Formats: sequence, structure tokens, C-alpha cells
Amino acid sequence: MSSIGDLLLRWASELGGGKIAHLREGILRTARSRGLDVHDGADGRWLRDVSALGHLDVDWRSGIWSIAPPVLTRLPASDGMALITGRRTVADERTVEAAEQEWAVIHRVRNEVAPGDLPVPDSLLVHYGDSEELPENATRMRFSFTPCAAVQIVAMLPDIMPGGDAAPPAPGNIHTVERYDLSERAYLPADSYDKDGLYRWRSSDWSRLVQIRRGTRFQTTEHEFGVYLELARSKKSVMRWRPEAVAGREQVGALSVDWGAPLPPIHSRAAVLCTGLQPCFNELAETVRYDNVPRAAAERLARSLQQDLAILRPRASTGSAK
Repeated sequence: MSSIGDLLLRWASELGGGKIAHLREGILRTARSRGLDVHDGADGRWLRDVSALGHLDVDWRSGIWSIAPPVLTRLPASDGMALITGRRTVADERTVEAAEQEWAVIHRVRNEVAPGDLPVPDSLLVHYGDSEELPENATRMRFSFTPCAAVQIVAMLPDIMPGGDAAPPAPGNIHTVERYDLSERAYLPADSYDKDGLYRWRSSDWSRLVQIRRGTRFQTTEHEFGVYLELARSKKSVMRWRPEAVAGREQVGALSVDWGAPLPPIHSRAAVLCTGLQPCFNELAETVRYDNVPRAAAERLARSLQQDLAILRPRASTGSAK
């Protein structure tokens, strides 16, 4: 039986694309009609999570989204396991079912979400014997094949920097100006905007603007990029990588990121596609953990975000030598 997360993805897949506002309204209406207790902002988090899983492409600035094409791709440092991601229409589901009958062993893995958040779709992990057969199998399914999406995305990550020059807040909008506080992990009301920092305010049409100030210049940015630019200015590190305590797996491990510094969408997708699963949220440590991340990928992720990646010692496993 399909989960609500699967049904939401199927509905979005059949739509194909459109305005973000309409998609958010639709997924909230569907969830509430099924009795889900949904917290504020859950619709936006669902879009970000499903985009990180590789199913949606979202252009927040333009306010539009589109479904991603179905792809079969290998997971990094995980011999024998691949992932199906992207569009999941009724026809695509039938294709997956046919593959299960003919050649594929597919594991449908339930993704956990926080209470009050919208369920995300199950992940489809494919067990395979010979990687050389995957391109042909993808063609038989009429899906695209990518050798390893996570590694390819990591290789294309941009080094973050502010965008072009932008106008400061208009005098009539000064009462809406907020400045991001790294310690509070939140935007707080600002008495002025004459200091370096990450700011947001409402424009004349009440849309939200996010900009960063450096010296006398205001420059465009996105929230996630702006947070990391502020972390770099303050010389604060929020990223750590710990290798697995398994012989032969020393170059693969867990990437942890502090709350309040969410990875930008493209970086988040690269990290999530190392497993094809939702990351793990640790409320006690206030961190997000991405597993099965190669050290080289973690280092590139951090360097792209102007972060000094902390390399931790592997955790001692039960019965291991000390």
C-alpha cells in the first residue's frame, strides 16, 4: 500500500511542473484531508527534502518547479547497490514492478520525518550483481542512467560567493528589515543595516528579499549561501566528517552539519544521494548527519562552502582493539 509520501510524489509526477505556490497548496490540502497534523512550514520542508532526494527541481526565486526525469544511478562506495530517483508516475511504477519481476531486487525503504512534517516518498534501492549491466537495464526501463549522481554533483559544486550588486532597503520598508544572528540561528529585527551581515526584508510588493552586506555594497544571495558566507566571515566551522570504523572503509564516513546552517539545495542533494535516504537528525547534538559520504566528497562540499572540515576519529566498535 502506498504511503502518503508516495502518493504526493505520484501526484506531483503526473502534474509535471508548475508554480510552487500551487504545489504547496495541493500537498497541504491532500495531507490534511487524510488527517495529518501538519506544522507550519511543513510544505516548504517537503519540497526541499524531496528535491534533495532527486525527485523535484525547484527554482525558489522564480517560484516554479518541475519533476526530475527518472534515473538509475549507483551509490558511491556501495558495491552492489543503486538507486531509482526522479519522476514516479503510475506508468513509472508499473515499469519498476516489471523490472522486479524480470531482473531487479528492489528494496523500498521508508524515510523517517520529524513529527508534524509531511511524509516523503519511500526510497527505491536496487541490488545488482554486475554494474556493467546497469546502463542496459536502465534503457529497458526507459530511464536515464548515471554512473554515480552524488559524485558527479560534487564535482560540479560552485564555490559560494555573493551575487551581483543590489539596492538596499527602501526607506518605507525599514521596519521589515531583519539581520541574521548566527548564535540564535534566526533573523532578528534590525535597528539599522549599516553593518556587514545577512539581511532580509519585504519589498514593496511584500515579497521576501535576502541580501548580504559587505562594506558599502549590498549583494544578492540565497539564505543558505548567505549563512555560510556569514560563517566564513566569522571563521566558524559547522561541518565534521567521521570515517567508518570498518577495515577497508576508512575513506567513507558520516558528514555532520550543525542545525541553523542547512546545506544549500545542490549541496544537500549531493550528500543525500550518497545513500538515497533522508539524513538523520540528532536533536540532542542538534546536527544533521549524512551517511556513506566519501571523504573526498565531504572535503569538496566543505571547501565549496568556505568551511574548514573537521576530521574526527572513527568511533570504537564493539570488540575492536584499542
